[in-house]
Amino acid sequence: MKGLISRRGKVSKPSPRRQEQKLHRQAEILNAGFEVFAAHGYEAARIDDVARQAGVAKGTIYLYFRDKEQLFRAVVRSLVQKRFDAIAGDFEGKAGELLRELLSRMYGQIVRSDKVCAIVRLLIAEGGRFPQLTEIYHREIIAPGMKAIRHVLTQGIASGEFHKTAAVEFPQLLAAPGVLAIVWKVLHGQRHRLDLDAYSQAHLEFLLDSLRKQTV
Repeated sequence: MKGLISRRGKVSKPSPRRQEQKLHRQAEILNAGFEVFAAHGYEAARIDDVARQAGVAKGTIYLYFRDKEQLFRAVVRSLVQKRFDAIAGDFEGKAGELLRELLSRMYGQIVRSDKVCAIVRLLIAEGGRFPQLTEIYHREIIAPGMKAIRHVLTQGIASGEFHKTAAVEFPQLLAAPGVLAIVWKVLHGQRHRLDLDAYSQAHLEFLLDSLRKQTV
């Protein structure tokens, strides 16, 4: 948020308390936006509904977000605490350890998230009519994840920890079991529930066994 302009023409920064209030209000709007999108879908969702859910005036929403699409983008961005490519770039350690960290975060923040399942359900239902929504999800969630996986593979191959693999060109192969788990939850809910603890461990073991160089 921009600061206020004083009588002398200088821009004054908002006080820490004021800034905290703005961030809190933005978080409330994002939570309300998610609830409305999840309940009504993208097309039927209205800014009026978001304002009512957040307990603010409609005009307040536009102080933070230009339109419904920008609000949806912010909701999707809020699904992860930190971009996966940033995690990979900051990590110091072996490739196997980084892969373990990435998978742990993927299952913790993405696969297990009821919010992610709700957004994926919306995208399956309305992505054909609103391709910009799937592009938003790809840019905010998928692309950073693929970049992180490509990074860990390249690092592992360069260090000799992993053997060369065509998966560098298709990092989707490494994430596919996680994507399947999300779709499984969307389709089956609790009726045919996956044991995600055992499933994620099997996923990690399968990847490490497949990628590591075999010693004679």
